[in-house]
Amino acid sequence: MSGMLQMLLGANPGGPYTVLALIVGGGGGGGGGYVFASWPSHYHRSGGGGGAGGTQQTSNIVIPETNYTVTVGSGGTGQTTYNVASAVQGTTGGNSSFNGTTSSGGGGGGGAHSSYDDGKTGGSGGGGGGPSGSGGSGTSGQGNSGASGGSSVGGGGGGAGAAGSGGSGGDGLNTWSAWATATSTGASGYYGGGGGGSGAAQQSSSGGSGGAGGGHGGQGGAANGNNNGGGGAGGTANTGGGGGAARGYNSDGFDGGSGIVILRYSGGQKPTASGGTIVTSGGYTYHTFTSSGTFTA
Repeated sequence: MSGMLQMLLGANPGGPYTVLALIVGGGGGGGGGYVFASWPSHYHRSGGGGGAGGTQQTSNIVIPETNYTVTVGSGGTGQTTYNVASAVQGTTGGNSSFNGTTSSGGGGGGGAHSSYDDGKTGGSGGGGGGPSGSGGSGTSGQGNSGASGGSSVGGGGGGAGAAGSGGSGGDGLNTWSAWATATSTGASGYYGGGGGGSGAAQQSSSGGSGGAGGGHGGQGGAANGNNNGGGGAGGTANTGGGGGAARGYNSDGFDGGSGIVILRYSGGQKPTASGGTIVTSGGYTYHTFTSSGTFTA
Protein backbone atom coordinates (compact mmCIF):
# COMPACT_ATOMS: atom_id res chain seq x y z
CA MET A 1 0.00 0.00 0.00
CA SER A 2 1.42 3.38 -1.02
CA GLY A 3 2.09 6.07 1.53
CA MET A 4 -0.41 8.38 -0.21
CA LEU A 5 -3.20 5.78 -0.06
CA GLN A 6 -2.42 5.08 3.61
CA MET A 7 -2.71 8.79 4.33
CA LEU A 8 -6.07 8.98 2.51
CA LEU A 9 -7.41 5.99 4.36
CA GLY A 10 -6.34 7.45 7.66
CA ALA A 11 -7.87 10.85 6.92
CA ASN A 12 -11.15 9.46 5.55
CA PRO A 13 -12.66 6.54 7.49
CA GLY A 14 -13.83 3.92 5.01
CA GLY A 15 -11.35 5.17 2.42
CA PRO A 16 -11.74 5.66 -1.32
CA TYR A 17 -14.52 3.73 -3.02
CA THR A 18 -15.72 2.91 -6.53
CA VAL A 19 -18.51 4.81 -8.24
CA LEU A 20 -19.95 3.77 -11.61
CA ALA A 21 -21.17 6.68 -13.71
CA LEU A 22 -23.72 6.65 -16.53
CA ILE A 23 -23.08 9.81 -18.56
CA VAL A 24 -25.53 10.82 -21.31
CA GLY A 25 -25.19 13.98 -23.40
CA GLY A 26 -28.11 16.10 -24.58
CA GLY A 27 -29.87 14.98 -27.76
CA GLY A 28 -29.65 16.97 -31.00
CA GLY A 29 -32.56 19.04 -32.29
CA GLY A 30 -34.54 18.04 -35.37
CA GLY A 31 -33.88 19.75 -38.70
CA GLY A 32 -36.18 22.22 -40.43
CA GLY A 33 -38.40 21.37 -43.40
CA TYR A 34 -38.97 23.70 -46.32
CA VAL A 35 -41.81 24.66 -48.64
CA PHE A 36 -40.89 26.34 -51.90
CA ALA A 37 -42.69 27.51 -55.04
CA SER A 38 -46.21 28.86 -54.85
CA TRP A 39 -49.60 27.22 -54.85
CA PRO A 40 -50.62 25.02 -56.63
CA SER A 41 -47.10 23.67 -57.05
CA HIS A 42 -46.06 23.57 -53.38
CA TYR A 43 -43.14 21.25 -52.85
CA HIS A 44 -42.07 20.18 -49.39
CA ARG A 45 -38.65 18.90 -48.45
CA SER A 46 -38.06 17.01 -45.26
CA GLY A 47 -35.72 17.51 -42.32
CA GLY A 48 -33.52 14.95 -40.57
CA GLY A 49 -33.96 13.71 -37.01
CA GLY A 50 -31.60 14.75 -34.24
CA GLY A 51 -28.88 12.37 -33.08
CA ALA A 52 -28.84 10.97 -29.56
CA GLY A 53 -26.49 12.27 -26.93
CA GLY A 54 -23.32 10.25 -26.41
CA THR A 55 -23.90 7.45 -23.89
CA GLN A 56 -21.20 5.73 -21.86
CA GLN A 57 -20.41 4.21 -18.47
CA THR A 58 -17.21 4.74 -16.50
CA SER A 59 -15.71 3.41 -13.29
CA ASN A 60 -14.25 5.97 -10.88
CA ILE A 61 -12.32 5.84 -7.61
CA VAL A 62 -13.57 8.70 -5.43
CA ILE A 63 -12.25 10.08 -2.14
CA PRO A 64 -14.68 10.80 0.71
CA GLU A 65 -15.41 14.47 1.44
CA THR A 66 -14.07 15.47 -2.01
CA ASN A 67 -16.28 17.50 -4.37
CA TYR A 68 -16.73 16.43 -8.00
CA THR A 69 -18.37 18.60 -10.65
CA VAL A 70 -21.26 17.07 -12.60
CA THR A 71 -22.32 18.66 -15.89
CA VAL A 72 -25.60 17.74 -17.60
CA GLY A 73 -26.02 18.84 -21.22
CA SER A 74 -29.15 20.52 -22.51
CA GLY A 75 -31.08 19.25 -25.52
CA GLY A 76 -30.46 20.88 -28.91
CA THR A 77 -33.07 23.16 -30.47
CA GLY A 78 -35.26 22.06 -33.35
CA GLN A 79 -35.27 24.44 -36.31
CA THR A 80 -38.17 26.31 -37.87
CA THR A 81 -39.49 25.67 -41.36
CA TYR A 82 -41.20 28.92 -42.35
CA ASN A 83 -38.83 29.89 -45.15
CA VAL A 84 -35.65 28.85 -46.89
CA ALA A 85 -33.42 30.73 -44.47
CA SER A 86 -34.74 28.76 -41.49
CA ALA A 87 -34.68 25.32 -43.13
CA VAL A 88 -31.34 24.56 -41.52
CA GLN A 89 -29.86 21.97 -39.17
CA GLY A 90 -31.08 21.54 -35.64
CA THR A 91 -28.55 22.59 -33.04
CA THR A 92 -26.22 20.10 -31.37
CA GLY A 93 -27.01 19.02 -27.81
CA GLY A 94 -24.84 19.97 -24.85
CA ASN A 95 -22.06 17.79 -23.44
CA SER A 96 -22.40 15.94 -20.13
CA SER A 97 -19.39 15.10 -17.97
CA PHE A 98 -18.13 13.65 -14.71
CA ASN A 99 -14.63 13.25 -13.31
CA GLY A 100 -12.80 13.89 -16.57
CA THR A 101 -15.08 11.89 -18.89
CA THR A 102 -17.30 13.72 -21.39
CA SER A 103 -20.24 12.39 -23.40
CA SER A 104 -20.79 14.57 -26.46
CA GLY A 105 -24.13 16.11 -27.33
CA GLY A 106 -26.06 14.59 -30.23
CA GLY A 107 -25.71 16.13 -33.69
CA GLY A 108 -28.51 18.29 -35.04
CA GLY A 109 -30.64 16.89 -37.85
CA GLY A 110 -30.07 18.20 -41.38
CA GLY A 111 -32.34 20.87 -42.82
CA ALA A 112 -34.22 20.68 -46.10
CA HIS A 113 -32.32 23.50 -47.79
CA SER A 114 -29.51 22.14 -49.96
CA SER A 115 -26.91 24.33 -48.25
CA TYR A 116 -27.78 22.92 -44.81
CA ASP A 117 -29.02 19.41 -45.47
CA ASP A 118 -26.22 17.34 -43.92
CA GLY A 119 -26.73 16.06 -40.39
CA LYS A 120 -24.23 17.28 -37.80
CA THR A 121 -21.68 15.07 -36.07
CA GLY A 122 -22.06 14.40 -32.36
CA GLY A 123 -22.32 11.68 -29.75
CA SER A 124 -24.63 10.16 -32.33
CA GLY A 125 -24.97 11.88 -35.71
CA GLY A 126 -28.02 13.75 -36.94
CA GLY A 127 -30.00 12.42 -39.90
CA GLY A 128 -29.62 14.09 -43.30
CA GLY A 129 -32.40 16.25 -44.72
CA GLY A 130 -34.25 15.08 -47.82
CA PRO A 131 -33.71 14.40 -50.56
CA SER A 132 -29.92 14.04 -50.47
CA GLY A 133 -28.38 15.21 -47.20
CA SER A 134 -25.75 12.96 -45.61
CA GLY A 135 -26.10 11.64 -42.09
CA GLY A 136 -23.69 12.95 -39.46
CA SER A 137 -21.06 10.72 -37.86
CA GLY A 138 -21.26 9.45 -34.29
CA THR A 139 -18.43 9.43 -31.75
CA SER A 140 -16.65 6.09 -31.28
CA GLY A 141 -17.68 4.40 -28.05
CA GLN A 142 -20.60 6.79 -27.53
CA GLY A 143 -23.05 6.44 -30.42
CA ASN A 144 -23.75 5.83 -34.08
CA SER A 145 -24.24 7.66 -37.37
CA GLY A 146 -27.42 9.22 -38.68
CA ALA A 147 -29.07 8.02 -41.89
CA SER A 148 -28.98 9.94 -45.17
CA GLY A 149 -32.12 11.73 -46.32
CA GLY A 150 -34.31 10.30 -49.09
CA SER A 151 -36.90 11.54 -51.56
CA SER A 152 -39.87 10.77 -49.32
CA VAL A 153 -38.49 11.15 -45.80
CA GLY A 154 -35.58 12.76 -43.98
CA GLY A 155 -32.94 10.54 -42.40
CA GLY A 156 -33.32 9.28 -38.85
CA GLY A 157 -30.78 10.35 -36.25
CA GLY A 158 -28.29 7.87 -34.87
CA GLY A 159 -28.90 6.25 -31.50
CA ALA A 160 -26.63 4.95 -28.76
CA GLY A 161 -27.48 1.37 -29.71
CA ALA A 162 -27.86 1.55 -33.50
CA ALA A 163 -27.41 3.81 -36.51
CA GLY A 164 -30.36 5.63 -38.07
CA SER A 165 -32.00 3.66 -40.88
CA GLY A 166 -34.13 5.30 -43.56
CA GLY A 167 -36.42 7.74 -41.78
CA SER A 168 -36.23 5.90 -38.46
CA GLY A 169 -34.00 6.94 -35.61
CA GLY A 170 -31.55 4.41 -34.21
CA ASP A 171 -32.51 2.71 -30.97
CA GLY A 172 -31.07 3.74 -27.65
CA LEU A 173 -29.64 1.31 -25.12
CA ASN A 174 -31.49 -0.46 -22.31
CA THR A 175 -28.27 -1.78 -20.76
CA TRP A 176 -29.05 0.32 -17.69
CA SER A 177 -32.72 -0.64 -17.35
CA ALA A 178 -32.20 -1.56 -13.68
CA TRP A 179 -30.76 1.93 -13.12
CA ALA A 180 -33.75 3.44 -14.93
CA THR A 181 -36.21 1.52 -12.77
CA ALA A 182 -34.45 2.43 -9.53
CA THR A 183 -34.22 6.13 -10.40
CA SER A 184 -37.50 6.50 -12.34
CA THR A 185 -35.64 7.84 -15.37
CA GLY A 186 -35.13 6.77 -18.99
CA ALA A 187 -37.74 6.19 -21.68
CA SER A 188 -39.14 2.72 -20.96
CA GLY A 189 -35.67 1.80 -19.71
CA TYR A 190 -33.80 3.29 -22.67
CA TYR A 191 -31.31 6.12 -22.95
CA GLY A 192 -29.96 7.75 -26.11
CA GLY A 193 -32.50 7.08 -28.88
CA GLY A 194 -32.26 8.86 -32.25
CA GLY A 195 -34.97 11.21 -33.56
CA GLY A 196 -37.05 10.34 -36.63
CA GLY A 197 -36.96 12.20 -39.94
CA SER A 198 -40.03 14.04 -41.27
CA GLY A 199 -42.06 13.04 -44.29
CA ALA A 200 -42.19 14.96 -47.57
CA ALA A 201 -45.62 16.42 -48.26
CA GLN A 202 -45.68 15.95 -52.02
CA GLN A 203 -45.35 12.23 -51.31
CA SER A 204 -48.05 12.34 -48.58
CA SER A 205 -45.51 10.30 -46.65
CA SER A 206 -45.35 9.68 -42.95
CA GLY A 207 -42.41 10.70 -40.84
CA GLY A 208 -40.00 8.11 -39.52
CA SER A 209 -40.35 6.77 -36.01
CA GLY A 210 -37.91 7.68 -33.30
CA GLY A 211 -35.59 4.99 -32.02
CA ALA A 212 -36.35 3.64 -28.54
CA GLY A 213 -35.76 6.66 -26.33
CA GLY A 214 -35.87 9.21 -29.20
CA GLY A 215 -38.45 11.61 -30.62
CA HIS A 216 -40.66 10.71 -33.54
CA GLY A 217 -40.30 12.59 -36.79
CA GLY A 218 -43.26 14.59 -38.07
CA GLN A 219 -45.56 13.12 -40.66
CA GLY A 220 -45.52 14.76 -44.09
CA GLY A 221 -48.33 17.16 -45.01
CA ALA A 222 -51.06 16.33 -47.49
CA ALA A 223 -50.24 16.40 -51.18
CA ASN A 224 -51.91 19.78 -51.76
CA GLY A 225 -49.25 21.33 -49.55
CA ASN A 226 -51.66 23.28 -47.36
CA ASN A 227 -51.81 20.89 -44.44
CA ASN A 228 -49.30 20.18 -41.75
CA GLY A 229 -48.54 16.57 -41.11
CA GLY A 230 -49.53 14.99 -37.84
CA GLY A 231 -47.37 13.61 -35.09
CA GLY A 232 -43.80 14.46 -34.29
CA ALA A 233 -42.17 14.67 -30.87
CA GLY A 234 -39.15 15.90 -29.03
CA GLY A 235 -36.65 13.68 -27.27
CA THR A 236 -37.70 12.73 -23.75
CA ALA A 237 -36.12 14.92 -21.08
CA ASN A 238 -33.09 13.44 -19.31
CA THR A 239 -32.65 10.57 -21.75
CA GLY A 240 -30.46 12.26 -24.38
CA GLY A 241 -33.02 11.35 -27.06
CA GLY A 242 -32.83 13.13 -30.41
CA GLY A 243 -35.66 15.42 -31.49
CA GLY A 244 -37.95 14.59 -34.40
CA ALA A 245 -37.67 16.68 -37.58
CA ALA A 246 -40.05 19.44 -38.68
CA ARG A 247 -43.15 18.10 -40.32
CA GLY A 248 -43.39 20.12 -43.50
CA TYR A 249 -45.33 23.35 -43.86
CA ASN A 250 -45.36 26.06 -41.17
CA SER A 251 -44.10 24.02 -38.21
CA ASP A 252 -40.95 23.63 -36.15
CA GLY A 253 -38.49 20.82 -35.67
CA PHE A 254 -38.56 19.28 -32.22
CA ASP A 255 -36.01 19.78 -29.46
CA GLY A 256 -33.67 17.05 -28.28
CA GLY A 257 -34.00 15.67 -24.77
CA SER A 258 -31.62 16.88 -22.08
CA GLY A 259 -28.90 14.56 -20.83
CA ILE A 260 -28.42 12.88 -17.46
CA VAL A 261 -25.66 11.68 -15.14
CA ILE A 262 -26.33 8.82 -12.71
CA LEU A 263 -23.75 7.70 -10.14
CA ARG A 264 -24.03 4.28 -8.46
CA TYR A 265 -22.10 2.54 -5.70
CA SER A 266 -22.61 -0.60 -3.63
CA GLY A 267 -24.46 -0.58 -0.33
CA GLY A 268 -26.27 2.18 1.52
CA GLN A 269 -25.61 5.89 1.24
CA LYS A 270 -22.09 6.81 2.30
CA PRO A 271 -21.96 9.00 5.43
CA THR A 272 -20.36 11.92 3.60
CA ALA A 273 -22.02 11.45 0.18
CA SER A 274 -24.44 14.05 -1.16
CA GLY A 275 -25.67 15.59 -4.41
CA GLY A 276 -28.42 14.83 -6.88
CA THR A 277 -31.54 12.83 -6.07
CA ILE A 278 -30.52 9.93 -3.83
CA VAL A 279 -32.23 6.54 -3.69
CA THR A 280 -31.12 3.13 -2.42
CA SER A 281 -32.46 0.09 -4.28
CA GLY A 282 -31.38 -3.50 -4.85
CA GLY A 283 -28.20 -3.19 -2.80
CA TYR A 284 -26.98 0.01 -4.53
CA THR A 285 -27.20 3.73 -3.90
CA TYR A 286 -27.87 6.06 -6.82
CA HIS A 287 -27.23 9.79 -7.12
CA THR A 288 -29.21 11.11 -10.11
CA PHE A 289 -28.37 14.46 -11.69
CA THR A 290 -30.97 15.84 -14.10
CA SER A 291 -29.17 19.19 -14.11
CA SER A 292 -25.60 20.24 -13.39
CA GLY A 293 -24.41 20.13 -9.80
CA THR A 294 -21.82 18.78 -7.35
CA PHE A 295 -21.30 15.26 -6.04
CA THR A 296 -19.61 15.06 -2.65
CA ALA A 297 -18.14 11.61 -2.13
